[in-house]
Amino acid sequence: MELHTDFVADLNLDRYLTYVASVTPLKTPPAFDQEGVLVETASPENKVFGNAQGESANFTTFSLQRRTKDSNAVLDEELRHRIYLMNPMNFIGGDSQTTLAGHWYIRHGARDRDTSFLVPVNLATKLQNTGVEVDFALPWNRPHTGDYNLDDLFAWMKRVAEGK
Repeated sequence: MELHTDFVADLNLDRYLTYVASVTPLKTPPAFDQEGVLVETASPENKVFGNAQGESANFTTFSLQRRTKDSNAVLDEELRHRIYLMNPMNFIGGDSQTTLAGHWYIRHGARDRDTSFLVPVNLATKLQNTGVEVDFALPWNRPHTGDYNLDDLFAWMKRVAEGK
């Protein structure tokens, strides 16, 4: 009999969350938009939201105001547009210019402390509400950089490619 170690049959959620909290510390807010707030150097996220010239950017009003020490500072229109474009939720359902893939494979480690469970849960739910196929799971005890079972991914890709 083959054992499937990525599936949980029973769970004491309080004990599991205590375990997760004890093995992986949370990042200090604002962990992602930290340039000029926690540290002077840009985080990878600050660089992602940067411009075509390679300049990094604060992408929240909170961090921008703290970095500039200006409580009236606001994100400029060009940056707000980049933020909008990077959010897939803006393009799922209802946008006639968007072509949505018919099959989605989403994994998020059940021990991931870097990204809230709500991010993939909301993405999967919105996709499912449009009628596309979504294969979603929270692989057991996997961190942010967890191995999400590539054999399952390749089997899913083969099934989708073969139309089964």
